[in-house]
Amino acid sequence: MKRLPFFLLVLLFASLPAVPGEASSVYVVEPVLVNQPVYAGMNFYVYRPYNLPEGWFVTFDGYPVVRTSSGAWVYGAASGSGLVPTAFVVGSLNPASLSLVQYPVPAAVTSVNHVQVLPLAGVSHPTIQPPVQPSLPSSSGMLLPTYIPSWATNPSFNAIGSWNRLVDRMGILDNPRVPIAWKGDRPKAIYAWTGRSWYQMTSSSIDIPERPSEMLKDHLYSLTRMVHGNNMRWSDSDTPLLAHQAAVWGYLWMGRLSPLADN
Repeated sequence: MKRLPFFLLVLLFASLPAVPGEASSVYVVEPVLVNQPVYAGMNFYVYRPYNLPEGWFVTFDGYPVVRTSSGAWVYGAASGSGLVPTAFVVGSLNPASLSLVQYPVPAAVTSVNHVQVLPLAGVSHPTIQPPVQPSLPSSSGMLLPTYIPSWATNPSFNAIGSWNRLVDRMGILDNPRVPIAWKGDRPKAIYAWTGRSWYQMTSSSIDIPERPSEMLKDHLYSLTRMVHGNNMRWSDSDTPLLAHQAAVWGYLWMGRLSPLADN
């Protein structure tokens, strides 16, 4: 006797009528392998729980994702009782480093039985003391210091936030480690932060648009000299802060780019 494939069995049981008085069964969607077009060769698995809105999926580590009109997969964030897309591209960063919340998948409970717990005779129950809050040193009415990176208060750096006609996404170049910004899959220019100003890199061919990785390769030497000359040092701990700021500006966050990896 031939055994039916698993997916046929799922469809068969899903099509059976529900028994009156019993909870309806929940269909299960198998994991789907999807492609992230913004990164060459990147694939990841998603699945769709029964309580997820239409068009949304969940990654294996529990974060909601959705595919945008441009085809890129981005993380989602809770908005009231629903979900909204963010500017964080899947694969660009560790979602746990930002204020992204995993999507809860509630379990289906068919019934609850209440059991009365009686104390045992002759057994004394110790009184539970509330935890003692640790004492903090007095700040004399002053706010405790908060870390603010130098670029966050640099007007030259923050000018990139108003270049929405030239920029729609940001990321971090791997080497030299600097923030970069550009627009579209075939940009006319890429802007890299040198520590003092944004350095504009253009395509070597006006008629044939280049990918960002191709354009970066032609300018790596000049960019590296300027970064070293300005004594520019980017801290990796600032990357999640910049990713959040890019989202505030309305730019997609593309993560770390390494143009030499395409060789």
